[in-house]
Amino acid sequence: MTFVSERYNVALRWAIRRRMITVGVCLLLVAFANYLAFSGVIGPNSCPHLDEGALWVRGTLAPSTGPDEGIRVANQARIVLCSFPEVPQCTSQVGAARRRTDNTGFFNTEYFVDLKPKEQWRPVFHEIKKN
Repeated sequence: MTFVSERYNVALRWAIRRRMITVGVCLLLVAFANYLAFSGVIGPNSCPHLDEGALWVRGTLAPSTGPDEGIRVANQARIVLCSFPEVPQCTSQVGAARRRTDNTGFFNTEYFVDLKPKEQWRPVFHEIKKN
């Protein structure tokens, strides 16, 4: 840690002594980032459109929600989600997984909503999705 602290102090002293260079380089980097973001150089191919034919829905209830209430709300939400003709099935999870990789309580409800192929959707949903 001493080595890292010493190198940091040297770099910090250099940046403070040469403040104009430091600010100039930062401004150039910000200008370059804006150019990349708004010029169209980086197109949609860098982040492809994903449409896997399903939805992952998350509902967040009050933090004081217990397991019984979380399960009751999840069951009602599944009924509502499955009421759409485009949804053949829906599964839910209340709370965190057994491995506890996600630190959450019973207030968190998640739903996997399977969708039929787009050709079987009602005409009102045949519009092109906007990203």
